[in-house]
Amino acid sequence: MNPSNTEQQLEAELNRTGRNRTPISPLVRTRLDETYASLPDSAAAKETSAAAATMTGRSASSGRIEAAHTRRRLGTGLRRTAAVAASAFVLSAGLFASGFVSPAMADTIRDIPVIGSLFSKMEGDAGLRTAGERSQGMLVEASAAASDGVRMNVRETIFDGTRLAFAVDLTVPGIPNAGKLEEYMQSVNVNLDGIGDLDGVFYNTPEDKGGDTYGVLMNLPLNADQIRQLGDRFEGKVSISLVGQPQPLSVTVPFERIDAGRELHLSPGPSASDERYALIIDTLDVTASTVQLGTSLSLRDPAASIAEQEKWLLGSAYDIVDDQGQVLDVVGGEGSLEDGAMTYTSNYGADLSRAKFIVVKPYIRAEGTDSGAEKIYLEKLALKIDLKAAAGK
Repeated sequence: MNPSNTEQQLEAELNRTGRNRTPISPLVRTRLDETYASLPDSAAAKETSAAAATMTGRSASSGRIEAAHTRRRLGTGLRRTAAVAASAFVLSAGLFASGFVSPAMADTIRDIPVIGSLFSKMEGDAGLRTAGERSQGMLVEASAAASDGVRMNVRETIFDGTRLAFAVDLTVPGIPNAGKLEEYMQSVNVNLDGIGDLDGVFYNTPEDKGGDTYGVLMNLPLNADQIRQLGDRFEGKVSISLVGQPQPLSVTVPFERIDAGRELHLSPGPSASDERYALIIDTLDVTASTVQLGTSLSLRDPAASIAEQEKWLLGSAYDIVDDQGQVLDVVGGEGSLEDGAMTYTSNYGADLSRAKFIVVKPYIRAEGTDSGAEKIYLEKLALKIDLKAAAGK
């Protein structure tokens, strides 16, 4: 179940609304999916002026100002209040498509520039954008519809060994803009054989395609245990619940692992410490379009109080910089503060197949600031990882 906004107290600190963070006790597991989702992209982190220039794709009538790349997290437990009259809803049995498009048809579709891969122009996720530019996604046509004109069509899927991604068109008559569509979407989950229902789906700002139809690019990071249970080719059932609808729209679509120029799986990685902190890279997994980083950050003082742990650990996060000086796009993650250690699993959208090294740069977000404000880097804890050497281990 996805936590409510009350349970996701750290989200408030990082949203561009400028609200203050409320500390969370380290004795309670703290899910930080939405915190990572709301972190600024690399350009915003480096230059405030550049961030202002990239704030496109907004919903003017919604009154919110957000960067187009910002992720929101959807799960089965989202709590929204909306007065929507329940309408008759009947899933057409014949609308479960096989999900496959023939190779000849796929090649034909990709030759048409306007259609192409829907991920090729994705904002704020260089990994999936690169996969789209290389036409590595699988084009599908899997649809489900309701009797009142509501319809879902999954058009493309990607599996890079770490994340599932899928492009969805949602047709909802009477929805005036993308912002209202976001209010209308209640939950998204993916069911995989042997694993079950997974929530924690992130999505980009919906794109208005006209005719009451909106395109949404979604992705779901997986953990190591889930990945081990999947082969290179499998099917998943994508379900989207909409406010006022008694049943979700569901389709079954194929996923096929895309090739990576170089994969890296490092466990454990290097460590570092300074006067206050000890940092351990627990895992580093580099696949075709995703970098997944597992970290543990703790205070060196074993007698540190709970209040001190919260003060010095809760605001921590990580940038990853490649050998070209580019800060990787944050695309999701989760973490917890337990037993004096802040552990994260952080996900970044990037293709590092040609990169020689990366630098992991931990930082603390300044107290009482919003997501675009100062990051206090822990310079002595920065770790350089030689990707070529690590891949040879």
